[in-house]
Amino acid sequence: MEYRNEIPLGDQFAAAMDWWRDAGVDYEFSDEIVALLVDETEAEDPRPAAPAKVEAEKKPPEPKVKSADLPRDLAAFRDWWVGPDNPFANGHAARVAPIGKQGAPLMVITAMPEAEDRDSLLSGPQGRLVGNVLRAMGLDPNLAYFASALPCHTTLPDWDQMAADGLGSVIAHHVTLAKPQRVLLLGSKIPAVLGHNPAAPPDSFSAFADTPTLATFAPDRLLDHAHQRARLWKRLCQWTAPQ
Repeated sequence: MEYRNEIPLGDQFAAAMDWWRDAGVDYEFSDEIVALLVDETEAEDPRPAAPAKVEAEKKPPEPKVKSADLPRDLAAFRDWWVGPDNPFANGHAARVAPIGKQGAPLMVITAMPEAEDRDSLLSGPQGRLVGNVLRAMGLDPNLAYFASALPCHTTLPDWDQMAADGLGSVIAHHVTLAKPQRVLLLGSKIPAVLGHNPAAPPDSFSAFADTPTLATFAPDRLLDHAHQRARLWKRLCQWTAPQ
């Protein structure tokens, strides 16, 4: 027997819509993405959006100290070194002045004074080690010029920041005023402060202008590591050997 649906097509469609509406579906859904927040009246620009205003490249801050602003003679520099205008001094520790005369056969620059230094630089075990090294080199410690890269003992110094603040210029200016025949740098961070390539070994720093220089570890590190003391002695022998 042939079955025929006597319900008109329009009524079938209305009934189907009512069924879906009763089921809670009252919106039309599509798999296509529709940009609901875009004004369709605006023409699309195929070009990429222009970048926001590029912020001007920031210039590095001016250093706190420039060599041109430092005292021009050694006595005045020493006064400035322990005075209130030295920005590299830690206010909680004693500021210790350099020792020695201009034109010394050797200028020893240690990273900082010892923790117990007050009236004299390198007055403790680090100083005894340095004194023994100089005597082994055949040099009277009383004839050497002793200085430090920092004016007072400092816990965990930020060498990178102090380099940006101009510490390297201060150290170099000090060497220029002291006019030593040779320089011994005791501190592996000092060469980078002076502008030496940080990626290069610190001991490859070999001269202040025309002044022969040897760089090694700070005295506290040398005291704790016998193999570093032995390595330093070998380098000192090579450094001071007649050419």
